[in-house]
Amino acid sequence: MKAIKKLFRNTFIFFILLGVVFLIFIFSDGIFKYIIHGRSFYNVYLGDKEYKQGNYAKAIEYYNRAVKLYPKHIKARYNLANIYVNFEDYQSAISEYEKVLEYKPDYLNARINLGIVLSEELLDFDRAIEEYKKVINTKTRFINIPFIYDNRQQLINAKAIAYYDLGLAYRDKSYLYVENRIKHRNLLLKATECYESSLALNPNNYNAQYNLGLTKHLLGLYSEAITGYCKALLISPLDYEAHYNLAVLLRERKMYKYAFEEFKNAGSLIDYTGDTYKAAYIYGMLNEVSQMAITEYGYRPDELLKKLDSDIKEEGSVKKGGSKAKHDMEKALIKKIKTESICKDYLDR
Repeated sequence: MKAIKKLFRNTFIFFILLGVVFLIFIFSDGIFKYIIHGRSFYNVYLGDKEYKQGNYAKAIEYYNRAVKLYPKHIKARYNLANIYVNFEDYQSAISEYEKVLEYKPDYLNARINLGIVLSEELLDFDRAIEEYKKVINTKTRFINIPFIYDNRQQLINAKAIAYYDLGLAYRDKSYLYVENRIKHRNLLLKATECYESSLALNPNNYNAQYNLGLTKHLLGLYSEAITGYCKALLISPLDYEAHYNLAVLLRERKMYKYAFEEFKNAGSLIDYTGDTYKAAYIYGMLNEVSQMAITEYGYRPDELLKKLDSDIKEEGSVKKGGSKAKHDMEKALIKKIKTESICKDYLDR
């Protein structure tokens, strides 16, 4: 009896082992892939740690191990591409972005970054324009799980950025055709359309609004350019570029009093950042415009320069006041833009 029970037990164990071997045989490919993927993801985890700490060479090593084990690891390739851009290895960056898009064509950030490298680093404007258009035309399903996940705003922001970068690409391409006035102008007009589309999606994008004003300026549409610069100033009054470009435009239009005010604002803001070279240049322009304003309005030089010194000291006190003083200065500038500057006559247009 014992012998029979032992035989049954051994037979049962044999069939269990046989079944295990059979299952391993059937699912061996999946089990092998799982092990490989696990190693790949672990290397990505290690790469991410090095990436966050700024140890880019080590991060590259881990990410390369990861994609060697699992070539379709999107995050590893995307981070690799971004690191290569930091190292100015643009061909390697492009190769990795292209791999990401091969596996995931709707990865909008990767396509935008690819366009930026093509346009700003390799000056391949035509191909960059195509990449930005693909982002804009990508049909992506909105997913909204209340309190958990909502990708709508993320997608809108990505397309707003793509329109903005597309505008930059058209503007930069226009410089290649300065001898062909019609083509040069048409490309600038396309740039303005792109900036306007970007602002329709994100009205608070200072860079899009500033570049819209700048491009209108280049097109000779001076009233629209003033409006563009003024709207940019309302978004970010402490950015000196819009003040400076507005001052240049007003100087060109012989509106010296207002040009003086904007050069003064630009100079004060640059002085606040500590860029003494730019500050000296802008104050040189300010001095030139002040002489023109004196001629035009009959101001006495000593009165004008005294007013300038007083304003600079008052606005320069932000350095000592910290974030609260900076916030107060921002509010004061917005009020001044709306009520005292040339902008008061253009913002409602």
